[in-house]
Amino acid sequence: MSAKLPAGINALPTGVDINGNLLRIAFMYEGERRREPLRNVAKINKAAIAYADNKRRTILAEIKENRFDYAAHFPDSTWLKARQELPNEPAKRTVDEGIALWLEVAKVKKAHSTFINYKSKSEHVKRKFTGRTIATIPKSELELFQAELLTNGLKPKTVNDVFTIIRGVWGDAFSDEIIKFNPLERIENIQSDSDSEFADPFTRSEIDRMAAADPERMADSRMIVFNCWAGLALSELIAAGVEDVDLVAGTLTIRRALVAGEFKVPKERTRIRTVELIAPALELLTMIVAEAEDAEPTPITVVQRDNITKKQERVRFLFRSSTSGLLWNGKTVSNWFTAHLEKAGIRHRGANQARHTFASQALSSYVPIEWVARQLGHSDTTMVRKHYGRWISKDTKSMADVVSKMMGFE
Repeated sequence: MSAKLPAGINALPTGVDINGNLLRIAFMYEGERRREPLRNVAKINKAAIAYADNKRRTILAEIKENRFDYAAHFPDSTWLKARQELPNEPAKRTVDEGIALWLEVAKVKKAHSTFINYKSKSEHVKRKFTGRTIATIPKSELELFQAELLTNGLKPKTVNDVFTIIRGVWGDAFSDEIIKFNPLERIENIQSDSDSEFADPFTRSEIDRMAAADPERMADSRMIVFNCWAGLALSELIAAGVEDVDLVAGTLTIRRALVAGEFKVPKERTRIRTVELIAPALELLTMIVAEAEDAEPTPITVVQRDNITKKQERVRFLFRSSTSGLLWNGKTVSNWFTAHLEKAGIRHRGANQARHTFASQALSSYVPIEWVARQLGHSDTTMVRKHYGRWISKDTKSMADVVSKMMGFE
């Protein structure tokens, strides 16, 4: 101690001392003992000492909770300035650099469509934190950013996608020992109480109107109606070929999907499956195959699950636009389907709701949920319960009638 205690003060609190004419506090930070003077305290007295003790306690709590911002507490710290000026100091990795490194790995390990999604979402992170070093951004600021994205109108799923980038970048920084703690371990994804963005199925009446709405484009409407009774993902539907069909067994095998202009095997092994076709789906598929089986096979490249290996296939696709003759993609299906629903006088929903319709119609008819999950390509019933199935009361049969038939009472 280099100065006498003020009158009336017998001892200083733990971690507080006097250095020259300044109060100074000591604390452990990143495994080192740090001492910082309180330059904003002009006079050393009883109140100033109490302030120093309080500040030290606050800093210790923030360090423990991984939300300590060194620069905010000590903007004039000579130690911090010297550290930031070190040319090879790991803590100087910026958010932009972290994103670039993480995306470089994702480009190799992830599917092309997934990488494109990550790259797009990373722009939100860059706009918020560009030029900032990862080590200087506390947990509280990341949580505020999460709330800000929601306030700006992004859906919970989109916000969680953005935070996939942040989790990856901060996780890399933690693994590389650039940060001592990973604040993302204490930040949860946004939970959505609403399932409105998921199941919004078509009723049987709407399916009938959809089928008859445009006599000049029957082949196109047949594709969607078929899927209302088959339950494929849209990317699987537009990639299906004659080679995948077994009309005798009444099955369709899902071997590939078309996502962002790229054919690839389904990312989950359970999604490579053989779908059992119920009567209306099999009836429609028989017509669809008859129209497609004489077509010349199209050579395609299919990216395998490792996102590196590629295999060549020749496929007679089941579905093409009846006006252009081209293969469908997500955008062209969406554009056509929007206009088609208007012609049918049906409230707008996306074409992917055909998949939800299959699940909801099946569950509303008391079909076992385990079978529905298997048809959809899920390993268990969780996703069906949470996202796909919605009870369609107007299409629900009498349970008493169903049980009577099961028990042999016709």
